[in-house]
Amino acid sequence: MNEERQEVFALDIGTRTIVGLVMECQGKTYSILANKVIEHESRAMYDGRIHDVEAVSRSVNIVKSQLEKTLNRKLEKAAVAAAGRALYTVEAAAERKISPFIEITDRDIRSLETEALSKAIKLIGEKAGNLGSLDNCYCVGFSPIKWYLEDEPLDSLLGQKGKSMSVKIVATFLPRAVVESILTVLSKCKLGLESLTLEPIAAGDVVILPGMRKLNVALVDIGAGTSDIAISRDGSIFAYGMVPMAGDEITERICEEFLLSFEEGERVKRELSKHGKVKFQDILGSKREIDCDKIIEAVRPTINEISSNIARKIFELNGKAPAAVLLVGGGSLMPGLCEAIAANLEIPKERVGIKGRESLTNISGGEDLTGPFSITPIGIAVNSIKGAHLASYKVYVDDQPVNILAQNNPTVLNALLYAGKSSAEIFGRPGMAKTFKLNGKLKIIKGKMAEPASVTINGKSVNLNEPVYDGAVINFMPAKDGISTNAKIREYISEEDKLRLKINGRDFTIDPIIKNGDTIMKPEDDIPDEASITVEKRKLILSDIFNLISFKPEGISGRLIIKINGIDAGFADPIQDQDEIEIYWEP
Repeated sequence: MNEERQEVFALDIGTRTIVGLVMECQGKTYSILANKVIEHESRAMYDGRIHDVEAVSRSVNIVKSQLEKTLNRKLEKAAVAAAGRALYTVEAAAERKISPFIEITDRDIRSLETEALSKAIKLIGEKAGNLGSLDNCYCVGFSPIKWYLEDEPLDSLLGQKGKSMSVKIVATFLPRAVVESILTVLSKCKLGLESLTLEPIAAGDVVILPGMRKLNVALVDIGAGTSDIAISRDGSIFAYGMVPMAGDEITERICEEFLLSFEEGERVKRELSKHGKVKFQDILGSKREIDCDKIIEAVRPTINEISSNIARKIFELNGKAPAAVLLVGGGSLMPGLCEAIAANLEIPKERVGIKGRESLTNISGGEDLTGPFSITPIGIAVNSIKGAHLASYKVYVDDQPVNILAQNNPTVLNALLYAGKSSAEIFGRPGMAKTFKLNGKLKIIKGKMAEPASVTINGKSVNLNEPVYDGAVINFMPAKDGISTNAKIREYISEEDKLRLKINGRDFTIDPIIKNGDTIMKPEDDIPDEASITVEKRKLILSDIFNLISFKPEGISGRLIIKINGIDAGFADPIQDQDEIEIYWEP
């Protein structure tokens, strides 16, 4: 049986260059049928963002035309990626008071994550004022950075107990304007959108293979304008980040130091890893030949600054140094950069390495597309073929349009969050529980659970994990908070704690002595939270019961007769539970 054949045209629109390639996939084998690399005719892009749509469109058209000529057919759609420079990351935290005697559940953790993401969404306007709100951007994912139990960091909260729990997350947002500018370029080149991904996702797909993702590995794509970061852990790529420094900063430093034009400085930089000496002509017309080591030494402060910023961002996303760092992108070839990153992360230099085309064993063809520079365009193509790209959805929550851009199928919960619904509106707040001690034994009074939100899609009731689809109409009825617990002490007094007597034929029940610490309590009192209550059965003698009965000896003559269970008794005799007492005067 023939295996299905797939083909894709991938475009990597970078700050300095545009790479186009057509890839074919049959089974698990990928083949590059044609590829073309050109540099922008002018500085039409800065830091990974399209600034001159017309100039970028002209360059893309050149790449497209060359590939069509090579293949002798038209290309109609392209797979593209948004640069890491376009990503905005927002950190947010949420904290919740909990009972120290009740285990934390999956629902508790999920609700806490949701609360933190709600805060991140509200913060996006402050983080990037030009975004304004979720109407102008997409939330493309979030990841917990650290869990805390009573302010102590933990790897997992599930099953733990404490007085408080909290989480810190990092959420990633992509401006709509970035997506729109890419779509405009494609439109001007008569190309439809095959797929859209993020550059760090694309590179991660081919460098951090599934078998490696259990390891805590950082991938850094060092291009011309940005250094994009993706980090894997526990089986998946869980965090993305960006440093707005890369190869251009090194080029500009070379230009300043040796009086070179930008183009000449860029050429000199590329020669540093190939030769012992490099020849160039400065802007005054002087021709010079200098040792590469001298040029590297001149730009070392810039190399250290870039590596320091990369290390800082990795610490911010990962919370610690990763097990290893993999570098891709043309900027990774700068001599001394690997060692500087290792030093700033305080890991052995052998754990920072450059990944190039030669490490991709399942890719054939396009032999002239080599080195770390080739990883991202190849990753864009593979990502599209695998169907791991971002998909765009427009749904309606209570008639409000909500834009979702997600790698996995978004759920009702995603839609509600991106519509600005809070964790309290979605899950409700549980009624507060009370804990107290009764005669030294712990007692827990649970509050009433909240009633989660009621959600329908096109009139059909759904749960929060239900996938949504483009055009889905969601109606939302907020959750109802649970009722906090309230209990009387009487509810915790057993029959054994009481003293039951029959006096002159009438039944009496005498409550025990109740204390909260040193404070006397009544059975009708509410139980305070974290109280330490003692209940002690009363020890009475016969004289104590005169306060319980209407017995007035004044003005009566004769002998007072007192019997307990038919036997004569005196005022000092002890009284036991179920005693029958007679008190009368005998003339």
